[in-house]
Amino acid sequence: MKHYLVLESSEFSIDPPGGMLLYKTPAGKPIREELVEGRTLDERVPFKFLNPIQTLFFKKYRKGNALVTAPTSAGKSLIAFAFMKGKKGKKVYTAPTKSLVYEKALELKGLFGERVDVRTGDIIELYKTSRSEVVVATYENLALALRNKLQWVMEAGSIVIDEVHHLMGSRGWVLEEIITHLLERGVELLGLSATLPGSVSLAKWIKAELFIESFWRPVPLERKVIPLTEFREFVKVKEQDERLAAKLLTALYELKKPDEQVILFVHKKNVGWKVLELANREKIGVMNETVPFDKEEREEVELAFHNADIPKEEREEIERAFRKGELPVLVATHTLAYGVNLPADTVMIGVRAFYDRREGKIKVFPSQLDILQMEGRAGRLGIKEKGYSYLLPYGAKPHTLEEELRKSLEGEFTPYMKKQVEEGELSEELEKVLSLFVLIGFLYEGKKFRNFLKRTFSLKEYSRDPMIDDIYEWLEERGYIENNRLSDKALFCIRSGMSPINYEEFLRRKLLRLDKLTVVRPLLFVKRFDGLYEFVKRGESFPEDEFYIRSKLAPCGGECFADNTDQFLFYIEGLTFKYRNIQNPPGEFSYLGTDALHLLRILLDIRSFGDLDWSNEEILRIAHSVKYGLTEEYSSLGGIKGIGHIRANLLKRLIREEALQPPPIGGKTKDFIENLNAVEGGLERRLADILERDRYHGDVRRVEIEVKQVIKRLEGNREGVLIDDRILRTFGLFSLGPEALSMKKESLLSRVLG
Repeated sequence: MKHYLVLESSEFSIDPPGGMLLYKTPAGKPIREELVEGRTLDERVPFKFLNPIQTLFFKKYRKGNALVTAPTSAGKSLIAFAFMKGKKGKKVYTAPTKSLVYEKALELKGLFGERVDVRTGDIIELYKTSRSEVVVATYENLALALRNKLQWVMEAGSIVIDEVHHLMGSRGWVLEEIITHLLERGVELLGLSATLPGSVSLAKWIKAELFIESFWRPVPLERKVIPLTEFREFVKVKEQDERLAAKLLTALYELKKPDEQVILFVHKKNVGWKVLELANREKIGVMNETVPFDKEEREEVELAFHNADIPKEEREEIERAFRKGELPVLVATHTLAYGVNLPADTVMIGVRAFYDRREGKIKVFPSQLDILQMEGRAGRLGIKEKGYSYLLPYGAKPHTLEEELRKSLEGEFTPYMKKQVEEGELSEELEKVLSLFVLIGFLYEGKKFRNFLKRTFSLKEYSRDPMIDDIYEWLEERGYIENNRLSDKALFCIRSGMSPINYEEFLRRKLLRLDKLTVVRPLLFVKRFDGLYEFVKRGESFPEDEFYIRSKLAPCGGECFADNTDQFLFYIEGLTFKYRNIQNPPGEFSYLGTDALHLLRILLDIRSFGDLDWSNEEILRIAHSVKYGLTEEYSSLGGIKGIGHIRANLLKRLIREEALQPPPIGGKTKDFIENLNAVEGGLERRLADILERDRYHGDVRRVEIEVKQVIKRLEGNREGVLIDDRILRTFGLFSLGPEALSMKKESLLSRVLG
C-alpha cells in the first residue's frame, strides 16, 4: 500500500489561480511539487489547477482500491471523478443521505454530462432501467440493490463510498455489508472520509493500493477554545439546558462579526430549542415557523434552527436562505455536519463535557469526531481567506478539551458494530442488526454464512461466538431458515431491509388484533417517530391527549412506547390540530409520502406469502393514513390535492360534528363538497367555528386565511376523486405491473378497487 500525507503547508488559490503541493510518506522527507492543471485531468474540470489533494491522487493513483481522508469541502468530487474516469462498467457513487445524493449528482453531471442517474428509494426508480454511465445512490439503496442483484449494480466496475467514516455511526453495519460483498466481488472501491482515527486499519481492510491522508485544508482554520463560564447568561434562567442556551446566545453575539455567517452547533436538540426560545423572547427574529413555544412574528429574521425535527419544507427553506446569505445565523445539531454542504465563515460549537467515574475518563458531547466534522463547515473557499472555529466547553478546561481532541485521532478505528459487539451485551438494537446480518450472510454464502461474517471488519473474530449461535437458533425456531434455505419471510426481510425482530413485533400486534396503524408501526422501521412530543408537551390539552393515546395502546404493552408508537398514533389521530404552533407536522412526520409507498409494497409482499389478509381498499387506506396523518375511517380526505395534515383534520372534525358519513376512498370530490355545503349554518361558518374553538382562539385573521385555503382546495379538486394519485399509481405498479403507468386514472381505480 502506498501511503502519503498531504502537508498543512500546501497552498491553493482560485483567484488568482495557483498553489503548491507538499507531501511525504509517513517516514519520508517532504516533497514539493507543482499543481496539475485541471484540463490535464479533463477539459470539463472547472478550475485552472487541481488542488493539492486532487493533484496527489491524480499523480499516484493507477488502479485498485483507494482511501482518501481529508477535511470537509476538500474537493472530493473531483477525486471521485479522477478515480472513475476511464474505468469499464457503470460507475456508482454512494452517500449517506438523500440531500447529499442529489448534491453529488449535480456535481457529477458537470463532469460526466447528463449521464447521471439517482437511486434514493423512490418507488418509480424500481421500474426504470439505468442507462446512465453514473449512478448516485444512498447507502441503503446500494445495499438493497446488491441483495436483489439489480442490473445497475451488477454492471458496476467502480464504486465510490463517500463519508465512509459513517462506519463508526449507527448505520455503519450497512456500509460493512456493502464493502464486504464488493471486496469479494473484486469491484474497485474508493473510500472518501473526513479525518478519522486509526484510518490505516480501514485502508488495510479495504485492501487499498493507495492511501492519502490530508492535513491541508482548502481554507485555513483558526481555532479558539473559550469556556462558556466566561460569558454571562443572556437572560436569567434556572434550568440547566436553559442556562447553557443563555450562555451560548451571549457567546454568539459577542463573538460574531457583523458581516459573518455563523453556524452555532449545539450538543442536543433541547438546547437548540432553548436558544431559539430565548432569542424570540429577546425580540430576535426567528425564521422557523413550527416551534415548541409561542412565537412572535418579526419583519427581519436573524437566526433559524436546523435539526431532524424541523418540517421538511421549512428545513429546505432555511438551507436556501443560509446558502444565499439571507440568514446570518444557523443553530444546528451535529446532523448538519454530516448532511448538506452549508459552509460558514465561523462555526461555534457548544461542548458539554464531564468526567465519567465508571469509565474513568472525560466524556464529550458532541463527540470529538463530531467536533472535527463540524469544524469542516468553517471557511468559504474563494470568499474568505480563513475559517474560524470557537469551541465553547462547559464542564471541561480548554487544555483538557484540546487534549481529548488530539487523543481522539490517535485511537483505534472502531466501527459501530464492532463497538457494540465488544460491549458484550446483546442490546435490542444490536439484536436487530445481527438478526438481519445473519440472513444477509446466508443469502450470499448459504449455510456457510459465517464465512461472510469473517470477512467483515467487526465480526471477523465473532463468527463462532455464542451470540451468533443464539441468533441463528432464534431464526430457525421462527421459520426464517428452513432446511438450510431462507424462507419466504426471510427473503422478504432481506429484500426490504427489515430486521426479523421488527417483523416478529408486527406479527405479535396483528395477533393481538390491535388497531391497524398500531400493527403496521414496526414495518416503518426506518422511522424513529421521536420528534413530535417536543412540540406539543407544553400544550394545555397535552395531558388529556397523551392519556387518550396511552389508553388506546394499553393492550400492546411497553413495546408500543419503546418504538414511539404513541407519538405516531398522536399524529394519526390528528391531535396535532389543536396545537397552533404546529404549522406543518415536524421532522419525520412531514415527509412520509415515500414511506407510505414503501409500506404499500411491504403489505402486498406480506399478503402474497399469507401473513396478511387485508383487502386492497384496506391497504390503500393505511397508506393514506400514514402519509396524511388521518385515522383509517377518514383517510380518503388525503385524496384532496394540497390539503395537508392540519386542514384534512379540520375537515375530519367537521364531518364528525355534523354526523356525516366519511367519504369513500375513490369517491367523487363534488359529492363530498355537496354534502359539506348542506351543513346547517354554512360550510365557511362551521369551519371558522372549529378553527376558532380548537386551534386559533381569537386570531380572526388566521381563521379567515385558513377557511379560504380549505375552500380553495376543495373547489380546485371539485372534478377529482378522493384518492392520492401517487399512492394509486404505485399500488397499480405493484399489483398490475408497468402497464399501470399508462392506464387512465378511472380505469386504474376500477381495477384496483374491483
